[in-house]
Amino acid sequence: MLRRLLILLPILALVATVWLRDPPHRHNSSQIVAVTPLALPDPVAVSLAPFSLTGAWRLTSANSNFGGYSALVVPAPGWLRAYSDLGQRLELPQPGRPGQAFQAALFGREAHDKSMRDVEAASRDPRTGETWLAAEGRNALLRLDSGGRITARFAPPAMRGWPVNSGAEAMLRRADGSFLILAEAYAESSWTGGGTGHEALRFAPQRDGGPGRAERFSFIGPAGFRPTDMAELPDGRILVLTRRLRWPMPPRFGTQIVLADPRQIAPGRPWRGTPLVSLEGTGLEENYEGLAIEPLADGRLTIWLTSDANGAVTQRTLLLRLELDPANLPGTPAKQKAPD
Repeated sequence: MLRRLLILLPILALVATVWLRDPPHRHNSSQIVAVTPLALPDPVAVSLAPFSLTGAWRLTSANSNFGGYSALVVPAPGWLRAYSDLGQRLELPQPGRPGQAFQAALFGREAHDKSMRDVEAASRDPRTGETWLAAEGRNALLRLDSGGRITARFAPPAMRGWPVNSGAEAMLRRADGSFLILAEAYAESSWTGGGTGHEALRFAPQRDGGPGRAERFSFIGPAGFRPTDMAELPDGRILVLTRRLRWPMPPRFGTQIVLADPRQIAPGRPWRGTPLVSLEGTGLEENYEGLAIEPLADGRLTIWLTSDANGAVTQRTLLLRLELDPANLPGTPAKQKAPD
């Protein structure tokens, strides 16, 4: 036993050093966010096809509640809105666009601990301006009006058994009003026919706009990668952001974006996607947990990614901007050639 302890002690010390958090400071409510451009990898040496990386920035702020961003939406042209696992909402002008950043608490006095305010996913309805949030600690869905006020809470019974710290990690309210929710936890083998996918639910829409009848299935991504966010493409298919914690110390994160077709979802069956791109080798590897899609006027798409730094001194809050022509995605019908 003593020999085992002697072996474990340096490992535990190393873990503590790696995950060391910033020392506590006096509360700071600064609204200034510094946006620092980062060098982009050589597109010849590091191919991200079918995506092209057009911008990368590090975000920093003296605000005491800054960081921990796990969800991202585009609320208006030229703006980004991020939600954190500290229950904060960050309004940020897109790099190079005018505007002043603003951060505020999303919840009131009820959010006395992290489990009450841990927002892990967000999905915005562009028709109404409403935003839906997935609160992992509560395993609940929250509806916000266009002004950011919580107008409804839903605690679907199908999510009650999900672990508090590995429950609703990725959530999407689709254009048809249905919901897709992926858990960080692995599914029971009986749900996947012996597979190792992640617990997943599809909710039919109901009259009040909330989640209705639930269908259980599982999501299977790249080996060792867990879903962290997802967003819907104009053709109805879905981009799923996935992450893998790599060892040894200090921790490094792998990121892959997966293309998945919801028409292939069936109750009790695994739902698989096609890996599109990895951020490995870019020099921009981080714990990416937020993904948003912004349509452009010419039919192309801007894909935004943001990372959760976990309050650790070894991690960064990064913002990436990628561009994508949907015609270059696998399974997309070729564009019709105009007649002569």
